[in-house]
Amino acid sequence: MSSQEGIPAERKLSLADRLGLLQFDVDAQPFITVDTNTCRSCEKKPCLYVCPASVYRLENSELVYNTEGCMEMGVCQIVCHSIGKAAIKWNYPRGGKGVTFKFG
Repeated sequence: MSSQEGIPAERKLSLADRLGLLQFDVDAQPFITVDTNTCRSCEKKPCLYVCPASVYRLENSELVYNTEGCMEMGVCQIVCHSIGKAAIKWNYPRGGKGVTFKFG
């Protein structure tokens, strides 16, 4: 047996399986805000490619985002400010809110 709560060692979890193990306590106060008007003029839209939780997506050519499920890496803000249009403002959720990681 592995250290993953009774999962046989020969069955390695996929990324999707591991993401499914995360728990979220949603913060009612937004910890990510995006100036979507600025996003319209961003040609690269790097946030679409760096977020493993798919917080950002395009719908009808408009950037939309959903902070539920955010893994709190902050990479979206870094790439937005370095190669995008600096439209993302990101902070950690308030204490006790956000993602809870299992298995390190």
